[in-house]
Amino acid sequence: MSLHQKVPQKMIDNEGKIYLDNERVILTSSAVFGILRKDLMDNISEERMKGFLIRYGWNLGKKDAEKMQRKNLYSMEEILKKGPELHMMRGFTKAKRVDLQLDYDEVGQIERVHVEGFWSGSYEAEEFITQFGQSDAAVCYTLVGYASGYYSEICNKTVIFKEMSCEAAGFDNCYYVGKTIPEWNGTIEDELKYYYDEPIVRELETTYEKLLEERNNLEKTFAIHDRLTAELMDGNDLQSITDAIYDEIGLPIMIENADLSLLAYSGFSRDLFAMDYVDFKSKIHDRQDEKYYQMRKSSDGKNQYLIVPIMIQRKCFGFCSFVYEGNKSITKMDFMILERVASICSFYILNEKTTFEAIERIKGYFLNQIIDGSLLSEKEIFIQGQYIQVDLNKPYYIAVLKYDNKRAGSENELLFQDQLIETVQHYFKNRSNVLIGQRSGMLVLLIQIDQNKKSVREVCQILLHYIEKKYPASIFRIGVSTLTEKIQQANESYEEAITVLKMTDASDKMKVFKDISVAGLLLYSKDKQVVIQKAKHVLGEIYTKKEENVELIKTLYVFLTNGGNLEKSKEALNLSMSGLRYRIRRLEEMLGKDLRQPAVTYEIMLILQVLDAEREIELV
Repeated sequence: MSLHQKVPQKMIDNEGKIYLDNERVILTSSAVFGILRKDLMDNISEERMKGFLIRYGWNLGKKDAEKMQRKNLYSMEEILKKGPELHMMRGFTKAKRVDLQLDYDEVGQIERVHVEGFWSGSYEAEEFITQFGQSDAAVCYTLVGYASGYYSEICNKTVIFKEMSCEAAGFDNCYYVGKTIPEWNGTIEDELKYYYDEPIVRELETTYEKLLEERNNLEKTFAIHDRLTAELMDGNDLQSITDAIYDEIGLPIMIENADLSLLAYSGFSRDLFAMDYVDFKSKIHDRQDEKYYQMRKSSDGKNQYLIVPIMIQRKCFGFCSFVYEGNKSITKMDFMILERVASICSFYILNEKTTFEAIERIKGYFLNQIIDGSLLSEKEIFIQGQYIQVDLNKPYYIAVLKYDNKRAGSENELLFQDQLIETVQHYFKNRSNVLIGQRSGMLVLLIQIDQNKKSVREVCQILLHYIEKKYPASIFRIGVSTLTEKIQQANESYEEAITVLKMTDASDKMKVFKDISVAGLLLYSKDKQVVIQKAKHVLGEIYTKKEENVELIKTLYVFLTNGGNLEKSKEALNLSMSGLRYRIRRLEEMLGKDLRQPAVTYEIMLILQVLDAEREIELV
């Protein structure tokens, strides 16, 4: 039986009324619908327009379903088939169903529905393209609503249709799927809101409440921002900032630097920073993660963390975090406040960074003046040292750090050097007894070693390990001078460090001048002054007071020349045995060495010969 035999034809009476199946209907152009759709979108928003059209379609479908049920002429499957036919009768679209699955429960009621099909020539798709052009998403809202309303009424079970592809989005036809809600497995939740009519007054009330909440949040946030700004302007530190935040909102807070070291915290005990948190935080601050520079939430299973990076000049200098115990909720105001905290911290750190770098530049310039001998007197050096809080009366070492950055081209060399010196400066940030400068593309360090603390070798080895880990693509080597007492001898110490630096290699990246033999110095250095400097350190008072020790120097040379033979030495020096033995003991005390050791005697003999050749002493 054909459709027109089952569904009555339209009838027009003399009063200008049109009836369809005993129901008065009206005819209008689909273009009017397109204009209506545009007006709704412009006046009540796209979201409310979508809900309006879906509910309009739902009511049309529901009403047609009620009429089909009153006829009581068809089985459930046949009634459902009438939905697409009525769609076409209304001129909405040409519908073709390709799949229908109905599952019934034990009492014969429909439990599950699954239906699929196509709509071709959708009037909604056509009018959307006319009004707006091609769409990025499905637009046939009345068709979806109609099908959902029709099936839900017939099946006595909520059935939701969804348009999976649409002609308005460039597809050949509109493909739909309809299912009972459980069968959507949660993927339809966002669409359900369009089927419930929320009065605009209620929506306005909700919006007003949200705006009121936003206003209160902003007032609270600005009040906190003002207090933090006052803390900053008063010259207070990060601890004062965290204390102020905890006092205002009662949330535990911590501030970490870029290396995840704790800078300040309030609201919890330091026990939080046990090993489990140390392991956890290294994962949530993974620099490879694209969220590294974004505000984010995380949890270690015990506590939740709201984290925001502290950014300065597009570089991350640390992190601000709120700590939440258990499942305590994180509010929108928390996000707003934490952003302000991070902003204040960035200003504080930028100011500290600028001040620190300015002081370090002054220190570097001062160190170069000391090495160059530009300052006029020792007194002047000490006075200027007091200005930068460095006591230059203490003994010191000079270390020279050389690098080879394989990845950097010439255009990046200066940038890398700036990064390296900044890294070394921050490494020694809390040590006032280190000066850092630059000379000839190398870093120069004046290091004072406190008693009962690490030796200069340990300090330099730890530094070397630190920068190698920081810059794995680069090669670093360090040369260290001997311990120097007088600040005006800084140039000599610098030359020692430069000389010993030349003797480092890939297997031994750090050397100290006092460990280098005279033979090694003669091999690697053309500067005889460095060898003489080594002689001073080895011979000590014997050399520095050579005018007083002429006889001792001669005795030492003769004794070594005769291979330590006392008899031969006695005869050559015309001394008694007791007199010779006294001089030998005196020499060993002054040298602090055993003159019976071959290595010792070889080095001292070489030193004496070099000094004699340079006319520093006379041996014969």
